[in-house]
Amino acid sequence: MSLPSTNLALDLKTQTLASARRLAGDGANLAALEAISFPERKTERWKYTSLQALADGHMNAVASGELSQPLPALSEYVVTVTNGVLTGSTLPDGVSLAQASPAVNGLETPFALYNSAVATPVVLEVAANTRIEQPIHVQIQSASDAPAHCNPRLVVKLNNGAEATVIEHYHAEGQALTNAVTALITADNAKLTHYRLQGEQATTLFIGTLVIDQQGTSTVNSYQLMTGNRLRRNDVHALVGKSGAELNMKGIFVVRDKSHVDNQICVEHSVPNCESDQNFKGLAGENGKAVFNGRIHIHPGASGTNAELSNKNLLLNTGAEINTKPELEIYNDDVKCAHGTTVGQLDPIQQFYLQSRGIPAAEAKRMLSLGFVNELLMSLPHEKVAEWATPWLEAELVHARPTGDAV
Repeated sequence: MSLPSTNLALDLKTQTLASARRLAGDGANLAALEAISFPERKTERWKYTSLQALADGHMNAVASGELSQPLPALSEYVVTVTNGVLTGSTLPDGVSLAQASPAVNGLETPFALYNSAVATPVVLEVAANTRIEQPIHVQIQSASDAPAHCNPRLVVKLNNGAEATVIEHYHAEGQALTNAVTALITADNAKLTHYRLQGEQATTLFIGTLVIDQQGTSTVNSYQLMTGNRLRRNDVHALVGKSGAELNMKGIFVVRDKSHVDNQICVEHSVPNCESDQNFKGLAGENGKAVFNGRIHIHPGASGTNAELSNKNLLLNTGAEINTKPELEIYNDDVKCAHGTTVGQLDPIQQFYLQSRGIPAAEAKRMLSLGFVNELLMSLPHEKVAEWATPWLEAELVHARPTGDAV
């Protein structure tokens, strides 16, 4: 039975605290969870995302189902987490695996605090001056026939001079809610290539926090590819914390049918002479709803910062919705910053041109939609990920039907 919407935030907090106590959550994070308020309709950062889907009781039970379609391996090195529990690993020399997590900075939501209180972390640490040639494919999977949740927690730590690629890959079935926290921690001269691939079933839910903590002069390249589902919330908090650090984030998000995606991205520049670049593109079809809030925060001491943000979006039909807001908060004059966003529709002249050459209307729309995001697809540096991404995107576009035709 659904809970009254006016009491939803309080009810969710009560359920989450009860679950944390049942799972013997640790004291400090439990106390922080008790002190924080859960989002409600008037919470600005949750303005376009309702948590009504959680009224079905997802926070009352832990997912324990079996997957019908496990993920294929994209590398010879694979770490598998099922329903929040480590179930297998094959790792190269120079990478250690532990389940005692270091402290993670930048956690702000009650769901991240709950994860901190109850999760058993998977910690991958790359030794100093070690270069891992092949990606490490972390498969984070969950399944449940009834409303339930799990709490995967992944920490990737690169020591001085380390270089690695990590594929963070989500798959969920049934009515599972994945409440995830991922932290990427880099030291001096480290280089991390990170992928976040999200293509769960439409009936599932996802609430996750990604923290990028550049504690050293490092380079992080992050690629995030996601589809909508019943509820998807991505909180990304990047801490660019040492002079000379460079952060590049690119992403594609697709919503179709009545699915939902909410991206909340904040890049904190707190020290001088760092660079960051955000480039995200969104596609919305049918009655899909997408949210993008990108924020660049320049602290008073962050002189010489170079930061850019771009979010371009394409509406595939009149029933779709995209709410986008780029933000700059600058407290230093000696910086170079730029931000911009667009929301548009398929160009009817381009469609007519393709159709006049004998291309069917649906195929023409699919080609134009793929062309819109092709720049980001072509930038994926690993062949196996690109091979996964292209059919993934095409499958999503087939389900989006502008003006009655499949794209």
